Amino acid sequence: MLLLTIVPLVIAGLLALTESTERLRLEQERRTRQTAELIAGRARQLMLNGEQLATLVASMPATARLLAADTSADPTLDGHLGSVVRSHPEVDRLLVLDPQGQTRAAYPPHTLPAPTLEAARRGVVSRRWLPRHTPEGGVDLLLPVRDAASPQPLGWVVVGLPNETIVAAIGLPADTSEEVRAVLHDEAHKPVASVARWPERAAGLPIVARQRAPEDTVIAEAAVHAGWSVRVIESLEAYRALVRRELLHYGLVVLVVSGLAAAVAWRFAQGLVHDVRRVARSARAILRGHYLNAHVELERDDELGLLARSFNHMSRELEKRERERDVFGRLVSPEVRDQLLQGELMLGGHEVEVTVLLSDIRGFTQLCETMKPRDIVLTLNEYFTRMTQAVQRYGGYVNNFMGDAMVVVFGAPTPDEHQVERGLYAAAAMRQALKEFNQERLAYGAPPLRIGIGLASGPALAGQIGSPDRCIYTVIGDTVNVAARLESLSKQHREAAVLVNRETRDRLPPHLQALLQPLGAHQVKGRGGSVEVFALPRDAELPPPPAHLLRPLEDHEEP
Repeated sequence: MLLLTIVPLVIAGLLALTESTERLRLEQERRTRQTAELIAGRARQLMLNGEQLATLVASMPATARLLAADTSADPTLDGHLGSVVRSHPEVDRLLVLDPQGQTRAAYPPHTLPAPTLEAARRGVVSRRWLPRHTPEGGVDLLLPVRDAASPQPLGWVVVGLPNETIVAAIGLPADTSEEVRAVLHDEAHKPVASVARWPERAAGLPIVARQRAPEDTVIAEAAVHAGWSVRVIESLEAYRALVRRELLHYGLVVLVVSGLAAAVAWRFAQGLVHDVRRVARSARAILRGHYLNAHVELERDDELGLLARSFNHMSRELEKRERERDVFGRLVSPEVRDQLLQGELMLGGHEVEVTVLLSDIRGFTQLCETMKPRDIVLTLNEYFTRMTQAVQRYGGYVNNFMGDAMVVVFGAPTPDEHQVERGLYAAAAMRQALKEFNQERLAYGAPPLRIGIGLASGPALAGQIGSPDRCIYTVIGDTVNVAARLESLSKQHREAAVLVNRETRDRLPPHLQALLQPLGAHQVKGRGGSVEVFALPRDAELPPPPAHLLRPLEDHEEP
């Protein structure tokens, strides 16, 4: 009878312990991978910022003049380099080298580390990140300064990052275990910098003595940039402590239950096995993402009941967060949502090349005078739904709705080499969608809608704009203003389906350029200079769009 009491309990406990152990191991591996990806993202951003800074210095006219002149110094450039370094605390040095690797301008003045100097003297023709191999540590970026007339660089710009900046970038999150290391490797897989966290009992031991065998650790590696990578090595001690705790708890339960009567033990073991299997099924439902099906109905007051209640609370919170993520994805594009959740979009912005499409409904103010407010909202919702589907088919990011107008961006937040073509095809798709919408409106006696579309290409600042408490992702700049003015100008050219600026026209393939008719230079409101305008006639037919311009339906349709 005692065996009948213990055996079911042992089997049920082992099943639960096996699933729990595997889950804890997978969870630790997942957390280690997430830690590596998080650290790699911070290090990648640091290196990209350094490359942007080096590109800025390399593109300055003063840098080209210095490298082309015979003089050995330029006080003006030295002062400018000093102000740049002081405004970027993560940088500790900024130099300009001639083709022989000699320093022509620097802030602060110092001697280059041997690896960087040797790479310059070898005539590196592409950007290189090089570790310094000095006691103080750090890395240098060697960026060639190019001249269109010569394949060889005029010189190099060197941007240095000190060791403390790198260590801060690969710093360990607070929620990692007590024994963990993060190591930054260069493109030759050699360690450049590392950070570690160790418990007090091991704080006095040397690093070599504190390292564990491979079977005692979880290792995750993530790519950073330009062949560099981050490796996170995390001890399994925390995982094994949890397993030991589960084993201890299970052993105590076995000892207590084994003293009970065989019949009571048998019934208890049967009920325990049933409940553990229900929790296990719910755990598998959570793994598959079926949060609503993961609810466990256990009317128990013991630890398993507490586990079930905690599990139910966890499933509700996961379902709530998934719903919030879905709602968030309706407020911004999925690309912006994912970058925000990953912390890749910070307050501020960066200059990008974009194509901006701005459309507006003609005479909508007068139309609203004859409509009820509810009918106005229903009309706008149906109109914007069709227009949004049309532009998203070509990868357009709907940035904003302003009354009856909408702003669509191509080339941000994700760079797109086909942004201009996609913008023109998206404008044509909008007019086709409007034609179908007007046919439906005429069927029930509603007046047709007319729209104007302006398409402009050029530089703009894209990023999170606002305050730390509330901000939005948007693009600002003269390109957006030109698109708005072109849309307004289309009122005077009703024979045109779309108005575009010179930059947009020049970036189109020749067969699409041939469809555009020049309208000459126009003086538009708010700009000192004129804008050269081209029009796509209403009767012009674009050739079928190439497959690479279209996005798969699942990428832009809502679930």
